[in-house]
Amino acid sequence: MMNIITTGILGFVLVLAISAALIVGFTAATDTKFYLNWIGTFFMCATPFQIMMAVVWGNKIPASVEKLAQPRRGVVLTGMFVLAGAAITPILFFTVGQGVMSPILIHYIIQSVGVSLLVIIVFGCWPINKLTTNPIVLGLGTLVYCYLLNFILFKLFYDYSFMAGAPFYTEALNPGGLFNGITALTFAVTAVAMVMVLVMFEMWPVPNILKSGEQPLFGIVAMILLLITSAIIYYLFVGVIGMEPMDFMVRGPVCIIFGAFLVDNMMQFQLFATIKQPLKGLAKLLLCLLGAFAMYNLYEWVLPYIVGSDLPAGPATGYAKEAWIATAMLGITFPVINFVSGAFDFWPIKREKALTTQAETEEKN
Repeated sequence: MMNIITTGILGFVLVLAISAALIVGFTAATDTKFYLNWIGTFFMCATPFQIMMAVVWGNKIPASVEKLAQPRRGVVLTGMFVLAGAAITPILFFTVGQGVMSPILIHYIIQSVGVSLLVIIVFGCWPINKLTTNPIVLGLGTLVYCYLLNFILFKLFYDYSFMAGAPFYTEALNPGGLFNGITALTFAVTAVAMVMVLVMFEMWPVPNILKSGEQPLFGIVAMILLLITSAIIYYLFVGVIGMEPMDFMVRGPVCIIFGAFLVDNMMQFQLFATIKQPLKGLAKLLLCLLGAFAMYNLYEWVLPYIVGSDLPAGPATGYAKEAWIATAMLGITFPVINFVSGAFDFWPIKREKALTTQAETEEKN
């Protein structure tokens, strides 16, 4: 267990170093607006592919990738991520975005990450897994299904008529759904955070409710639980406490999603392995919340040093501060966590630890 914790801590230091280099480098090479609109969007466009590549393909598809030693395997997988972003970004830009970079397009892309997590993790790639057993077809088919489902949900629930008069706004661009776009996005991200909490609890209590894990019933029950929990949390913080929705989203759900990946992915899903659920989930959730609080404050603290000045918060300025922190945490650092823990499998940390152990053994002999 100590080796896992040590590897996780060192891995996280590496994650922060790489993320800082990317954020500072892109900001210095362009500007804050370009970084938020294009760099963050590019990373988020490729993130559903990265999730699929890690969960569905196990970072082993195509077969030739599995045979590669590190760091070549990690480099190839990272290259696949970049190619996915290069393909998906223009497709979404010219279809959903209609050739305009706008908050409407960015919100669609943000939700696509959440829908991917829901379909792949909660529904186990249903219904695509009923149509094929070919891993490549399953992975790519699931990805296409996620984007189509996301488009339907976006049309049903998001409305941006309150943005009428903005330079980018047109009636054709507005999906015209049931709810204010900010409200819909905030609730959607809250639901994604609850997905990650459910993962920390290893889907408990759903297996206790259902005797069978057959899809789509398992996913439906889990989704109902997620929606009820999300509604309660959203109402409590936004309706009762009165937090501004985007401020709540970044300080709460975004940080919880980030913290969950620190607790699980960086610790190789082995933290508190001897503790049974739901106590294991509660212990992970506590660490997640502590990590989330610390990381929000870290990103808030470094923001003016990277940008050159503090960014204003709130709707009057287009949620500049909230957008920067969310992009830094989930747009950039979230994929980097997957690179370090998944694609590169903690190389060179594990490699260095292995060489040290070998040297100590030889010295004793």
